[in-house]
Amino acid sequence: MKKNIKAISVLSGFSQTTVSNVLNCKKGVKPSTVEKVLKAAQEIGYLNINKIDDIQLVMYKKTGEVLTETPLINSLLEGIENEAKLNGLSTIICNLREEDSDFEIKLSDLLMSYRSGIILLATEMEWKDIQRFQEISNRMVVVDAWFPEGQFDTVLMNNTDSFYSMVVYLYQNGHRQIGLIDSSFEIQNFRFRKRGFLNAMQELKLPYNSESFIKVHPTMSGAYEDMKIYLSHHPKLPTAFCVINDIIAFGVMKALKEFGYKIPEDVSLIGFDNMPFCEIMSPQLTTIDILKREMGEMAVRLILAKIQKTYNYPLKIQLSTSLRERESVMKII
Repeated sequence: MKKNIKAISVLSGFSQTTVSNVLNCKKGVKPSTVEKVLKAAQEIGYLNINKIDDIQLVMYKKTGEVLTETPLINSLLEGIENEAKLNGLSTIICNLREEDSDFEIKLSDLLMSYRSGIILLATEMEWKDIQRFQEISNRMVVVDAWFPEGQFDTVLMNNTDSFYSMVVYLYQNGHRQIGLIDSSFEIQNFRFRKRGFLNAMQELKLPYNSESFIKVHPTMSGAYEDMKIYLSHHPKLPTAFCVINDIIAFGVMKALKEFGYKIPEDVSLIGFDNMPFCEIMSPQLTTIDILKREMGEMAVRLILAKIQKTYNYPLKIQLSTSLRERESVMKII
């Protein structure tokens, strides 16, 4: 069969105009049509779908309140760009924000961009959000979230075990009254961290006090304001708090100081992310360090392996974390 647009049109059942629009990534074509045309193009040898031209980092934002303030993006992008460049690929950044008027148009264009490998930064996403990406799962890797309901390849940090280890670390330093400062905006990562916290508390047989379980706004300023409200009721504080991330920890530290508490003499804090600010805070924040750049590198390698059909089963890759001991945790034994 002659390898041209006419042949693809005959095999797929769509007009030559539609075929041309698909092959040139034109807007306005249904994703299901794109899939059928590309399948026909591959069958006759017109299109090599085992090759891509670029990597797109797609940042999906429901509110942006968590993702905007995360330290993950710059380091993740650095890892993606480095690994993409090693493989002769350019890197494109795509912002998808649900509340934007052109959200549906941008999403449709993305689903049609068959020449791109997609790295989906899914920090703020839920299962209902990611279902629309299932049709491009053969050239997409999800980063910073895991959806057990789906068949997506995923690269993420080990949230549950990391938070478990935080509680163990505090326990080894003599703490028996340990609280949790969580985000009022729920995301997958925070749920898994909370699971690790509760698992450790149960296994170590530590008392769980609901008054020491606090939810605050996920921004630094919001956490500061919410923590001030909590402290204004003069609660009995635990000897230590595990904080769901560093951004929130910074706001909490500011509020605690304003109310006259000394860190770590009155209360110890341990964060999560190892943001650059941790070393310039007073006291310097003890925290969990995550392999941000390495997540990006691994995601690119995984996409290339998928496209080259090195494997044909979904992978979940969890990168280990490490504790960065600084000054915000007191040893009380």
